[in-house]
Amino acid sequence: MQEGEVNMTKKEMRKEAADRMRLLGLLDEKEQSVIRDFEEEHKVYVSRPKNLGVMVGVLYEWSDEERTLVEKVENQFQILVYHMIRNVTNVGILYAMLSASSYEEEWTAERKALKGIKSDAANPLAYVWNAGLQEEEALDLSKGFGEWGSILIVEGEGGLCQIFPDYE
Repeated sequence: MQEGEVNMTKKEMRKEAADRMRLLGLLDEKEQSVIRDFEEEHKVYVSRPKNLGVMVGVLYEWSDEERTLVEKVENQFQILVYHMIRNVTNVGILYAMLSASSYEEEWTAERKALKGIKSDAANPLAYVWNAGLQEEEALDLSKGFGEWGSILIVEGEGGLCQIFPDYE
């Protein structure tokens, strides 16, 4: 992620992000569309992967705490978050945030990282927030830490699932 002057407007970034959401196959039906909600209201949905015989990325509307976290990250890095994937792991509750950069020259590489999702998996750059090992009922997203990195994602029946490779 670059620092300095932003060269794209929020409107341009929102269009780019919506195009990426379509590329990823996020839910976009007449009666319910996470893409339409994003374009019209900047509402970000959260995929919570569940194993129901196949991996399913169950979509949830973002909570107030998740919205606050997204706004903090967007302001810090001059990005526009368009989707989050939430995973409960043995190292903490992780939020992987997919975003569009404010630098148009980065868009080609960012889009290219998503294209493999239809045949296998995509490997986008994401900002991942680790909320730590907290009780689900008392989750405080102001606690934790984040970092940029490449993640592996697959389609999950309307949402997305993050895959954690086994390096044994």
